[in-house]
This record gives sequence, C-alpha cells and structure tokens, in this order.
Amino acid sequence: MKKLSLLFCFLGMCGLAQSAALPDNMYFKAMRDEMSRTVKKLHRQGVPAPLFIVYKLENLRAASSVEASLGELYPVSQRDDKLNGSVMISIGTNKNDSLGYKHDSYSPRYAYAPEYYNNIAKSYDGIRQALWKMTDESYLFAAELYQQKEAYKRTKQEENETKLPDFMPSKQAHYVEEIQPVEKYDIEQLQKWVKQLSAMGKAYPFLEQFSVRIEPRQRDTYYLNNLGGFYQVSQPAVRVRLFAKFRNTSGYKQDYENEFWWSSLGKDAYEKLTQQTAQFLKELEPLQQAVKPAPYLGPVLLRPQAAGQFIHNLLVENLQNLNPLLSSRSEVDITAGKMRTPGQRVMAPGITVYDNPQVRSVPGSVENIPLGGFMPVDDEGAAAQKLTLVEAGRLQQLPRTSRPFGAKLSSNGHARFAPQSFPRERLTNVLVEPQVALSDRELEERLLSRCRELGLDYGYILYDFPASDDGIVSRAVRVYTTGNKRETVYGLRLANLTTRALRDITAAGNQAKVLWRQTEPSSNGLPKQSVSSPALLIDELEFVPTDKKPDKKPFVSKP
Repeated sequence: MKKLSLLFCFLGMCGLAQSAALPDNMYFKAMRDEMSRTVKKLHRQGVPAPLFIVYKLENLRAASSVEASLGELYPVSQRDDKLNGSVMISIGTNKNDSLGYKHDSYSPRYAYAPEYYNNIAKSYDGIRQALWKMTDESYLFAAELYQQKEAYKRTKQEENETKLPDFMPSKQAHYVEEIQPVEKYDIEQLQKWVKQLSAMGKAYPFLEQFSVRIEPRQRDTYYLNNLGGFYQVSQPAVRVRLFAKFRNTSGYKQDYENEFWWSSLGKDAYEKLTQQTAQFLKELEPLQQAVKPAPYLGPVLLRPQAAGQFIHNLLVENLQNLNPLLSSRSEVDITAGKMRTPGQRVMAPGITVYDNPQVRSVPGSVENIPLGGFMPVDDEGAAAQKLTLVEAGRLQQLPRTSRPFGAKLSSNGHARFAPQSFPRERLTNVLVEPQVALSDRELEERLLSRCRELGLDYGYILYDFPASDDGIVSRAVRVYTTGNKRETVYGLRLANLTTRALRDITAAGNQAKVLWRQTEPSSNGLPKQSVSSPALLIDELEFVPTDKKPDKKPFVSKP
C-alpha cells in the first residue's frame, strides 16, 4: 500500500465541517453531496434537528471462490462486486440525544441498529438515492427513539440520573489509503489446487466428506460523518477452509474443520497448503478412533486456537458494549459487558493483554500473520488508540466511545458498528502476551505435574474451545500421567464455565495463533476482530460427556 495519512482536526457541531480534502472518488462525492443536503434541509416541525450523521459504504469485492471435495470440483462460486451502505442519525443535543435507548417495540424492524441497504447501485446517482432513502428512514426512527427516551427519563428519579451528557464529540480524525485493485488469481490454477488437496482425503476411507475451499476477498470501506471525520481503508484477505465429516468407531457423527486467513496467496502458497492439509488429515485418524469420556474436573492445556476462543468468550465479550442501553422493557441490558471497573482483578498475573487497532499483523511475527481488526479511525470519527486491557492481572483501560460512562468521559476510538447495532464499545485486535513463555514440552510437563499433585490419572489438551452454545469440544486429547499414553475423546462438553477461569491461568506458551472473529453480518465473511493468543494452561475446567446418541450407519456404504 502507498503511504498512509492520519490527520486530526477539532470541529464544531454545526454543518458539515471539513478541514482536510476528501478522497476524490465517486463514493465520497456522493456521500459529501448528500450529507451537505441532509445538513441543510433535513428538518421536521416538532422534531429536534440532526446532531450526528454517519454515512458508511462497504464495497465487497471478491474473486471467484473454488472448492472441491475428495478430488471432485464444485461449481465455481461467482462473487459479484457488492456495495452495501449504512446510515445513522442521532437527533437532539449533546446533553440529550436519541441514542443509547432501545425502542419499546419488540419487532426486529425497530432493532437498535442503523439503516442498512444491501447491493446498492455502483454509480454516483445510485449511491445518492440509497443514502437519501436511508437518511429519511433513519431520521424517522431517531424521532421515535428520542420521544421514547425522553418519556423514559421522566419516569426515573432525578437523583438516580448520572448528569453525564449523552454525546461528547471527539477530535475528528482522517485516515486515507489508496484502494488497490483486487488481486488477480488464476481460477483454473486454484481449482487444480483444491482438487489435488481434497483428493488427499481419499487415503482415509472413513471420511464421508473432505473439502478444501479457497476464497480470495477484499473489502473497501468509505466513511464520512457531519463533524468532519472520514476514512478510507481496504482489507484484502484469502480465506482457506478445510472441512471433514465422518463417523467414529462408536457411530458418533463428527465435523472437524480448520479455517485460516492469509493476506494473499504467495509463491509458496501451494506448498504451505499441502502441509496444512496433510497435518489436518493426520489429526483425523485419532478422532475417528476416539473414545467416550468420563466427567472431568482439573487442569487443562489449551492449544493456541483453543486459547484464542477462550480469551474471546471470557474476556473480549465482557469488555464490549460496556455502556448499558436504557430500556423501558428491561432494567438490565443483557448485551452489556460485565467488566467495567478498572483495577478489578480479572486474570492471573504474568499476562498482559492489549487491544491494538493500529496494526495489520501480529507485532514481531516472523510470518507476518494478518489481523482482522485494523481500525485507525472508529465509527464516530475518533482516532483509535492502543489500549492495555489487562496488566498484572488487573483491568486497566476500557474501550470507550463518545457516549460517556463511568469516570472517563472522552472516547479512545473504539466505537464500531456491531451486529445489528449502532456504534458501541468494541475491541479490535486483542493480543495476549505472557511475561514468561514456555515451550510446548514444558507446558505438557506442567500439566502432568499438576495432575499428579491432584491425584488425577490424566489431564486434557484441547485443540479447540467451544464457540457455540452446545459447549462441545471437537478435538480433545487425554494425556495420562504415567506411561506416555494418549487418547482422543469425543463428545466432551464444557460445563459451568465462568470468568473465574481467567484467574486460573498458570502458564502460557511461546507461539501465538490468530483467531479471526466474525462481528458483522454485513462483512460478507471478512472478520473485523482478531485474538492472538499463545497456548494457556488452566488450573481447573469442568467437562461432562455429551448426552447425544450415536447415529445409525448408512444403509449403503460410500461409493
């Protein structure tokens, strides 16, 4: 990418303020012109004027995706360029505006979310028409929210009000990078790759399906608000997915997959893919021979992929959406994160956790591992800052937006459109860094040593951590304290997990892996959040066997 620019200006609240030139392209011309018209003409008698207006366009560009299973090609998935757009309007004043309140209706139509249009016509006029429609609908929705929020406030005791303003605009930031053309790939070559890679699964007769999918993608984002903040960023990426279906010897159906992301397909991509595929298939053999587990309570070693999901479930999710939404339907906002008090002990000492929206890859990574949460400017126009989330086991900095809460009133640039939501506090690239990093062998020795101390015959190594509600672990290995015996188990289900487990971390590894997290339905599969974590040794986790029963074998064997 060409040299980037990051500029700042302090702007007033009136009109479309602008102290730096917008990029000279169709997207910003359409947003600028429609924004100017909105600021000048969008008024309705008896309704407060617009306070904060946001236009955001996402140009989702993808090369054709290729996939094959057991050596047989699927039809090429043609992905046309698609332009999506979002509009957000807040009305009122800094003291009292329309946001921060959930609509009284339970209808999905009134979700706490911006107006969103899918597949906008890619022309100046097409963009303006879509923005105009979304703006009109956003203004009507803002008017309803404002009225309901004011009525709600009147029902509450004056002494219970925080007296904080609803919105404190930040110094507005500008970030512009040149939008690169989508990298061209030889589709026939990619088809040959996935065909050959998936054919490697034929050496494993028990596989009912083994597919390899390669999806090159790119997302270009254009953002403008009425206070003068704007940004233009581009995120190219290639998603690779290995997926297997089979039955183990007990008749239990199992799915197993590995998904990873690269910035692009380099010269040695096929060699790396071959190695990844061979390793993946090697992992399937013990899974097919897996045994049923017994209930377990004790030490568990989480490999990096599992550790990343563990950190996401217990830490990241509790450090997002921190400012609870007001609602007449419920006094408790169940979507709000629970960790809101700096100084609170949340993890074991010896591990520092950062959130860094300013980087595209893991700092110091030899392989230049890409991250999905790059966000130099947030969705309220504020410059996104690096945060120290946890240090010495205690909560340090929290992600903040322009909506004040707690002791800190200013934003640190962590407002982002979340799934079906107006901008709230979100994390970006979460980096877990231990003070003392151990090798894989040292971690296993500590696991077994702790099991012996507790009088346990074995401990567990998890290669994935449940992301779904069923709590099932796809790949878990039982490691015995004597005889160097190992067994893969199936149907291991996580039980009674709480944030206490973060304080039970006793050691960490020296090699991190990146977990890309999907955060928005509109992202077209391109994540906007990453967690980079090494392996973690947890002193105590609880698991029970699943109640799911084995399935009957097919009446006719696989051809």
